[in-house]
Amino acid sequence: MKTGILFTFFFITAASMQYTVSAMTAEEIIAQMEKNKNYTTATYTGLMEIHVGKEVRTKQMKVSGVSDEKALVEFTNSQDLGVKYLKIKKDLWIYFPSEQDMVKISGHLLKEGMMGSDVSYEDALEADAMRSKYNANIAGEEKYNNKDCWLLVLEAKVKDAPYYRRKMWVDKELFVAHKEEMYAKSGKLLKESNILEINKIGSRNFPSKVEVINKLRKDSKTVFSLSNIAFDVKLSDNIFSLQYLQR
Repeated sequence: MKTGILFTFFFITAASMQYTVSAMTAEEIIAQMEKNKNYTTATYTGLMEIHVGKEVRTKQMKVSGVSDEKALVEFTNSQDLGVKYLKIKKDLWIYFPSEQDMVKISGHLLKEGMMGSDVSYEDALEADAMRSKYNANIAGEEKYNNKDCWLLVLEAKVKDAPYYRRKMWVDKELFVAHKEEMYAKSGKLLKESNILEINKIGSRNFPSKVEVINKLRKDSKTVFSLSNIAFDVKLSDNIFSLQYLQR
């Protein structure tokens, strides 16, 4: 699930056009999914609900991004007020205002959950086209939530792919993955994502609510809700800098 603007699980876009789907290959389906996510800039307001057992932690944020190259996340809820994330290509920094400290996330820390959520920093940095990291095949056709879908199976062809195998239920009309399962090389199911809501924004059918379930944690899931979404807005390049991050 490539995001373009920021985190893979935050941002999944799809087009509303009709296509001749009967003879499409897996590569063509994925190419269409990626093509439909193109934009220059985007902004949105995000709500992240982290469910662990009966506890729910809520975090709010403002996000700005340029294609899949740069993104800035500014948390606005009282507990995390002033915490900022800056993504530039494949690098990620976090600024903590209480300590006035900036940390670059790398190495084993990339496997950790972002802000305690079910999305890892490694997920957050995934911006490469899926076709560059995975070989894909059409495993069949299935109904998912009464939608006609292709079932795609992707297997990693490079070492830095975040998951060894992925299964996607891709809508034949919208070219969006309603459901995705992510597996380890052993075959163990690691994570699952589900689109809960889709809104129409311009020519896009846009998933505005996505659920991510970490299968390695008991009773754990994270729900992302997006609002105030705007594409191709004017953004100052100054906000995508380490100097701005520490303001």
